[in-house]
Amino acid sequence: MRFLALSLLACAAGAGPGPGAPSCPRACRCSPAQTIRCDRAGLSAPPAALAASAVSLSLSDNLLRTLSGSALRNLTLLRSLRLERNRLTFLYPGAFRALGSLRELALGGNPGLRALHAHTFRGLARLLRLDLSACGLFQAHPALFAPLRALEALDLASNRLRHVPPACRSLARLRSLSLQGNRIEALGRDSLKGLPALGELDLRRNRIRAIQGEAFAALPRLAVLRLGHNLLAALPERVFQGLARLRVLHLEANRLAAVGCSLRSLPSLRQLYLNNNRLARVSGAAFSRCGELRFLHLSKNQLRSLPERLLAALPRLRRLVLAHNPWACDCSTRWLRAWRAAHPGVAEGAECAFPAPRNRTAPGLPAAAGSRGCPALPGPDTCEEAGASAAAEPPAACPPLLWAALVWCAWACGRGAEPPTGTRPGDAPSAPCGTRTHPRRPGRRTPSAAACPGGGGE
Repeated sequence: MRFLALSLLACAAGAGPGPGAPSCPRACRCSPAQTIRCDRAGLSAPPAALAASAVSLSLSDNLLRTLSGSALRNLTLLRSLRLERNRLTFLYPGAFRALGSLRELALGGNPGLRALHAHTFRGLARLLRLDLSACGLFQAHPALFAPLRALEALDLASNRLRHVPPACRSLARLRSLSLQGNRIEALGRDSLKGLPALGELDLRRNRIRAIQGEAFAALPRLAVLRLGHNLLAALPERVFQGLARLRVLHLEANRLAAVGCSLRSLPSLRQLYLNNNRLARVSGAAFSRCGELRFLHLSKNQLRSLPERLLAALPRLRRLVLAHNPWACDCSTRWLRAWRAAHPGVAEGAECAFPAPRNRTAPGLPAAAGSRGCPALPGPDTCEEAGASAAAEPPAACPPLLWAALVWCAWACGRGAEPPTGTRPGDAPSAPCGTRTHPRRPGRRTPSAAACPGGGGE
């Protein structure tokens, strides 16, 4: 009896699925976990016989051109749908309306889409991740993303967008937004409104030339901001206002010539990338409120020196990259050499491009740091409340003796054309201050090195 029961079970298992059970499409691969993979199958339309119990379907790298509302209507349990790198040019309104359980939708790599109907994503109230990268999009209907109330990640990279789509303002739960590789030229105060949960924003490789002050003020939770590989030449002082939680800031490969006070509103900043710019000057107060900074990248700029107390406000700094700058080994960088000695292993680079001044007492050695040949450096510049993005350094004070010498020289030069008191008539008038009479040509006067008393002679 027991043997008969086992034989019956074996026969039932070998008989295969019943007449009502759908089989795996011939061009696809199916797994017991209800995953159907039809990649690179040369399909021009979704297979007709797809199991309604499927939770994951991949149709990437095929020849699909359009997608109608009836193509996927029986896949009500589907949670992941991948349609990358097809030839899609049109998605019918409501094409995904039956996919109420969908969490992930990948449409990237379909450059023929270009524009999407306002009701394309109707019915996707539970969608969490949407990939629209490299779809040739040049605009987005203002209501395009309105049905996506739960969306957390949106990829719009490598399209033709000229501004941040206003359609994004309806995505109150969005945490990650990629606009990399578009044609955005500017960011205004209203460009990023309606995104209170955004934590990561990628704006690399656009054409951004200008950013208005407080452009990111509506992003209180932003932690990562990528602005590298744009055309920024200056940063307004309040450009990062409101980003109290920002931890990583990428500004590499722009056209920045100076760093002023625009970074003072980033108290949580830990990584700062300023490499591959045109920096020739950094304000002494640039990082005065960035006490959490761990990593600072300043390589491949035009820096010859840095303000003496620039790094004093960075007690947590663990890595400082200074390579590929024309550093001058003179009095302006003596403090940096001392700082590197006191913090071994932190700084990288800073090789001298200009030799140190020669030591006159020992010609074979450079001048010692802290010697009398190095004048006292001016104190750190401060940021004015209503100043520009880069605070100007105060002019060096002129010594009182030099002022007196200059005033005496100006007075003496002004009297040079008059014969001095006590000269006899017929004597040649004395040469004005700063000139001397040529020995062979009495009428010719040449500049003298010993111009004025008190001004230094040969």
